[in-house]
Amino acid sequence: MKKILVPTDFSEFALNACKLAASIAKKTEAEVYFLHVATMPTYESGILPFQTQQDMAEGIHILKMIKKHFADLFAMDFLKGVKCIEAVSFDGVYESITDQAKKHGIDLIVMGTHGTSGFVSDYFIGSNTDKVVRMSEVPVIAIKDEVENNTFEHILFAGDFSEKIDQSFAPIKEFAELFDAKLELLHVVTKGEFFYTGPLTKRMNEFAESQGLKKYECHVFNAESVQTGINEFASMHDVDLICTVTSGRRGLALLFNGSVTTDIVNKVHRPVLTVKVK
Repeated sequence: MKKILVPTDFSEFALNACKLAASIAKKTEAEVYFLHVATMPTYESGILPFQTQQDMAEGIHILKMIKKHFADLFAMDFLKGVKCIEAVSFDGVYESITDQAKKHGIDLIVMGTHGTSGFVSDYFIGSNTDKVVRMSEVPVIAIKDEVENNTFEHILFAGDFSEKIDQSFAPIKEFAELFDAKLELLHVVTKGEFFYTGPLTKRMNEFAESQGLKKYECHVFNAESVQTGINEFASMHDVDLICTVTSGRRGLALLFNGSVTTDIVNKVHRPVLTVKVK
């Protein structure tokens, strides 16, 4: 994990993501790319010579403010010793994040979220939350509140433990090993389903052995819904990070399809690491 991307609108919620990314970077000696998606004035003709003085002045003012925000951010104590790189894009949020991730070979994206509406600013709301979490080829950590315990000693991984998630589990295992964390492996059984605990636990243990896990425990948990089960279990066991693998699709292709994953991201108050199924 050598390169981390943090989309930021310089809000309080984005700052929480910056702090978390900085703590991970110090652990891994990673570079952190801070991306701001800017909205510039729309010129009447779209041709540079015909820009009005007002348009030009407004554009220059916006760029100066962005530069100042970056300078203020990089001067903060929590970024001391971290290699910080600024990037500004004028495309859509999802497109900008995708382009930057490919361009710089990003290993992890850390994003601040805000409630059920998604990302906090006008640039970071609506379908952008859903799109980034569901479709990113790079693992994403979504964070709502400031993380007090960023040592991540206690990590929850919830899944169906099918063969489909085997290849996608590597980033989660790497993260757990990086922080020497104990993994709580969780299968949520919802209303209307019936599974014998023994076979389920056996499958989870076989999964753990196939992945070479050392510090883990298996749990089968009954709940009204997958989201509720994950949230209740996380609270009961006071986990530091919730991890899921998402199919990137809506529907019921996997236990954690796109809709379930984004609902988890929006409703829990713990960081959520999502990895797209390969």
